[in-house]
Amino acid sequence: MSYTTISLSPGEWQIMDRLWEKSPRTLMELVRLLAPDTGWSKSTIATMITRLEAKGAVTWEGGGKARLYRPAVSRDQAALQETESLLQRVYRGSVGMMVNTLADGRGLTQADIDELSAILERARREQS
Repeated sequence: MSYTTISLSPGEWQIMDRLWEKSPRTLMELVRLLAPDTGWSKSTIATMITRLEAKGAVTWEGGGKARLYRPAVSRDQAALQETESLLQRVYRGSVGMMVNTLADGRGLTQADIDELSAILERARREQS
């Protein structure tokens, strides 16, 4: 998968999640999966897919009667880009400020602290 800088809206994340779960998918498959929970019409989903194509997040190939859509970026790539964007916009690039806000705002469980400790220890080892 290519590395493309993209920013996804919450609705686009829902479509991408379905494509990351299984691909390729047709427009009608996406409509059947998304419409019950979102209330979106076929034309709304088609418009969102067109936007995702323009952003470079989705590609398609001919599949007989229907186009087959697949993600052009991995979930990890999209999540990293969103996280970096949030970090810069909201926390001026400070990871510490972001974690401190989470700790102060909602509190961290022991499981959260253990997970963060493991992540920091792994990062420390990788820098050595």
